[in-house]
Amino acid sequence: MKRFTVTIGCFVLWALLAGAVSARTATIPISEIKPGMKGYGLTVFQGTVPERFDVEVVDVVPNFMLRQNIILIRCSHPVTDKAGVIGGMSGSPIFINGKLAGALAYGWRFSKEALAGVTPIQNMLDITTRKQRGATVQNPFEKLALFKKPLEHAGERFADTFFRRLNRNESTQLVAAKTPLSLSGFSGESWKMIEDTLSPFGLEPMQGGGNGGRTTEGPTRFEDGSAIGVQMIRGDLSATGIGTVTTTHNGQVLAFGHPMFNMGESYLPVTSAKIHTVIASLARSNKLGTPLRELGALVQDRMAGISARTDLRAGMIPVKFHITDERSGFRDTYDVSVAQREWLTARLVHSALVQFVQNACSDVTDVSAQIEGRIKIADRPVLIMKDQGVARRGLQELIGWFRPAAVVQSILANPFEDTQIESMEFDVNLEYGLSFSYIKGMYLTAENPLPGEIVNLHVRLVDYGGRETIVSVPLEIPNDAQDQKIKLTVGGGNDMEPPMPTPETLDDMLANVQRLYPANALVVSMEAPGESLNVRGRVLADLPAFAASALHPNNGDDESKHYRALETKIVPQQTYVSGKHSIQFKTGRRTK
Repeated sequence: MKRFTVTIGCFVLWALLAGAVSARTATIPISEIKPGMKGYGLTVFQGTVPERFDVEVVDVVPNFMLRQNIILIRCSHPVTDKAGVIGGMSGSPIFINGKLAGALAYGWRFSKEALAGVTPIQNMLDITTRKQRGATVQNPFEKLALFKKPLEHAGERFADTFFRRLNRNESTQLVAAKTPLSLSGFSGESWKMIEDTLSPFGLEPMQGGGNGGRTTEGPTRFEDGSAIGVQMIRGDLSATGIGTVTTTHNGQVLAFGHPMFNMGESYLPVTSAKIHTVIASLARSNKLGTPLRELGALVQDRMAGISARTDLRAGMIPVKFHITDERSGFRDTYDVSVAQREWLTARLVHSALVQFVQNACSDVTDVSAQIEGRIKIADRPVLIMKDQGVARRGLQELIGWFRPAAVVQSILANPFEDTQIESMEFDVNLEYGLSFSYIKGMYLTAENPLPGEIVNLHVRLVDYGGRETIVSVPLEIPNDAQDQKIKLTVGGGNDMEPPMPTPETLDDMLANVQRLYPANALVVSMEAPGESLNVRGRVLADLPAFAASALHPNNGDDESKHYRALETKIVPQQTYVSGKHSIQFKTGRRTK
């Protein structure tokens, strides 16, 4: 009977708490806020339980941003008296006369006192009135050259961020209190890659903790003033933006008081978080935190703050990385899940692979490596890609150039359809030492071969160490190639570009990727003057001039070229092949 009573009591307490959370918190309009008014804020300085800090209104600054005033407050607490306005306090609810006035969101760097700016609560509540378009929304943008040459897109698409413009002079301007980016497992070059990617958005990288993936530890719900994390990577590595919850209502959570990326409708996992301590700094103090239990999904990322829903979960892409050194018997596997955003995912994957390489095989020495990537795209077969390379300073400098990793950006940023990557897996086999050959030269066995004649192209290959070999490639001169200038080009697979029609669908683009030549091969291309045309994802070669003119589209989207491919041969080799050479000759004419 006693146990039953305790159970009923717990249920009643839970019901009362649930009712308190679902009730809309009373708010005070900015028109009623006057200098000298006092109140309090809520935030977590250590652990998971919010603490009060005192505030006093300094003034209201009108039109601080477009259609948004700002409330200036002075904070008082043993922690803020020492550390000032702290990164990670963004979103801390500020109450005046017992009513919610807004979220602490702004401050000054190098400020001698804890002076902060508050985003009015009405601006934040307006975020919740937006209807969601859905978790999969097409992002139309121009067709870029990368879709014809998928690996040429080296950079990421970044927005002209709110933070880039606002934080130009942080010593004299009121700026968004930067969000601490808790990084776990990152160091060296991978840390710098994350920092270069995310610091323009006001995220301040800090060494923090990670939970190794999803966890059941931590609070089971958000409350006013509790710590909230927005995750971009979890697993063996972790990257989480840490802030504070402003208010909750009917499963909706408002936080930060300023944008995270200012990317509008966005979907990322949100978690509870533990604050280990506050690191006081003359430049900018920050909370040191660790993400805990996943509690929902970010849905809106707007100027006045972020909004999350506790009834949703945001998908992430699982990524596995296997690395093997057969000679030493070393094998290891790493697992992470990364956020799915067309401008962010490839950079996250790249930085993760760099960190795994740094951890597993940091040797700064000669290395040869082969990689196989398996990328599962929604509603399509697994895309399997292979590549290999050599480097004098270890595997780390190679990893970003490997095709299976480089193509991720092109897939997610394709202009043809909204698509998702369901999983990625990379196998890397490495061998210490250099295993490669370079093309030193080439020559033909005939000076003016006749149509229909078979001639041998001799390619001089030199391996590391200086050993030279001759590779002979038989070529047949076409019967209709009389008195023509012929161009022969030979190159390593990574140095030769296959014919690639301008794609009109994602499948066309993926087909282009599969046309790339293997890196451990000699590729011989024989071409003659002629006309070719890209039409509807196909290359039409050897067209008469009148046909090319008739088929060429008026809108100029497709391209015509003055060549025709006579023959292409792929000759596999035992090593990676680099270099590219060309020769030209004129065919003879057969006499009857």
